[in-house]
Amino acid sequence: MNKQGDPTHTAVLLLAFGGPRSLDEVAPFLERLMGKKPTAAQLAGLRQRYQAIGGASPLLETIMLQATALQRALTERGKPLMVFAAMRYSPPLIAETLEEIRKRGVSRIIPISLSPYHSSFTTEGYYAEVKRIISLWNDGMELVEVDNWHAHPVLCAAWAAKITEALETMGERKDAIPVIFTAHSLPIDVVANSSYVKQLEETIAGITAHLAAVSWHLAFQSRGRGAEQWLGPEPTAILEGILVEGRRQALICPIGFISDHLETLYDLDIVLKAWANKRGIEINRVPCLNDAPALIEIFVQLVERALEGEER
Repeated sequence: MNKQGDPTHTAVLLLAFGGPRSLDEVAPFLERLMGKKPTAAQLAGLRQRYQAIGGASPLLETIMLQATALQRALTERGKPLMVFAAMRYSPPLIAETLEEIRKRGVSRIIPISLSPYHSSFTTEGYYAEVKRIISLWNDGMELVEVDNWHAHPVLCAAWAAKITEALETMGERKDAIPVIFTAHSLPIDVVANSSYVKQLEETIAGITAHLAAVSWHLAFQSRGRGAEQWLGPEPTAILEGILVEGRRQALICPIGFISDHLETLYDLDIVLKAWANKRGIEINRVPCLNDAPALIEIFVQLVERALEGEER
């Protein structure tokens, strides 16, 4: 790749986990996720959760906004690349989107995982699927992976700004309200050889460097129901400890999720909030970045780095 980063025949591919666009898509989404047909109880439970947030996941709509904004920003900087979006477990699927990219005459793809943290369920899984499909083509498609943006200065500053804004609305001294950073829980044996937890801790270090004295905790939410051990503590355990200390307010910051979806809109905004209310704890939640200009700027910088051959 030349130093000038010629964007000709280059496309950017945003990659995400996925989510059903309607209640009718819940069954195929869950079947792809599980790798087998779900039971009636499993299907009914997930449908109920999506029904509670309006009957669909907003994830695809948000990612399409991100893709549009990124393509516009790249064009404004003299890099008119096409930007596509794909999901691992729901349409538009990775295989379908890669075929569309191929039909456009693209010879170089810059994939960006919309989860900045490494695990086989997210970034590693997304990239593995892209590589698997491209390896079947034998047509010389070049893949330039973009990675390690979990502690990007712009990302940490954006989260810190949202935390500061949220704390301002909560009435007490900012240093008296604990911040609970959350990320998706994963089985311990899955993350044993990954940098998942370490990267989360590095993100928190970057965020708190922008804040005045603040009490914070890291919790792992939305754990599965399998028998294996999962990462903890859960947010409820942290809130119980806060209550013992005599505190009745907390701010939830879901750094594990760039875009709002079921795990924030249902697990935090509905389930965790109801649990906290019953115990007399007021919780507020920091909204995800979604299509915020700061996030788009990060993506622009990642693409520019890739075009210049400086990915790390």
